[in-house]
Amino acid sequence: MTSRINRLLTSTVLAISAMTMGGCALIESNVSGTTLSILEDGFTPPTLQTRDVEMACSFATVNGPLVGAARNFYGDPSLMETVLMSSAGVCSENQAIAEEMRYMRAAREKRADEAQDARIAQKRLLAVAAERQYTAFYRMRTKMEQKYFIKYGTDCPRFKRDFDELVYLLGSVSGLQAMQNDIAAQQTVGVPTDTAPLVEKALKCLDNTKWWGAPNAARAAVWSIIPGGGEGKDIKGTFETSMKLGEAAGVRLSHVMAAVAAQSVDDKAVVRETIKRFTANKDFKANPDYRLIDAISQSQMVNVSDRMWTQATGTRTPMGSLGKFWDEKAGGDVDADSFLK
Repeated sequence: MTSRINRLLTSTVLAISAMTMGGCALIESNVSGTTLSILEDGFTPPTLQTRDVEMACSFATVNGPLVGAARNFYGDPSLMETVLMSSAGVCSENQAIAEEMRYMRAAREKRADEAQDARIAQKRLLAVAAERQYTAFYRMRTKMEQKYFIKYGTDCPRFKRDFDELVYLLGSVSGLQAMQNDIAAQQTVGVPTDTAPLVEKALKCLDNTKWWGAPNAARAAVWSIIPGGGEGKDIKGTFETSMKLGEAAGVRLSHVMAAVAAQSVDDKAVVRETIKRFTANKDFKANPDYRLIDAISQSQMVNVSDRMWTQATGTRTPMGSLGKFWDEKAGGDVDADSFLK
């Protein structure tokens, strides 16, 4: 009993001393740290188990600034910011793709003013996406270097928990997306052009099997888009292996990377093949712990498909027709309503 009282008194004295010597900062730091730990360990896992991309997207957009405000209370929200900003980038990308399709339809109908307006709107949204994605990348990189005493892209962290590895992956992929979107937005944001090769080196630090083949798929995407980057590399084989891992693990992020890489070099045959593969396994079950990431992957694959459909027909991919194409409609399994005049 006496020892308990002594400990209580000691704690009280320390607390009073802390308050006297700027202890409000210490208390705020402790509260912020505890809150962020609850978000990382208690809130994030259940969120990743959902399939509602739109809800996750809206949540990230609304709450990103709120979580970031923890810095005003001596907390470091970098890891949660990476997750939220990565998700928020999806919102802007989806909006940008909608404007891109509006541009395509206007161009088909020779409505020059509408086409120009859509292109401007698209670039503005891509700039927003690049800003958010680069913020995710920067927060991740800075935090990992501070926490693990490494130089990103040169040294590998000795990760203490899976959440840190997930953030490392999401932040790295966001860096690639930020660079691509910034280029498409006429480099409005100013994302460094050495981001892609830096990320390619950094992703060697992750276990490719553990993370559904995504690390090597992202590296293969870099090899594809950088001139001369694929020299001596088995790009096709790397994508193939990574997609197999993703299918087995229940997260098809690698498929999106393969499709986007093929789309960036205008290889329509490979894009089609990858979209078909994405939907080919009717028994596929998403990983229950990362269901949201697979759902985001599906939404991004729909975006890739929508581009092709809109360019060819003026409409998006019909309902239930992901993996099917307009020139295959004779088979009778494409939504007929989409072809009504």
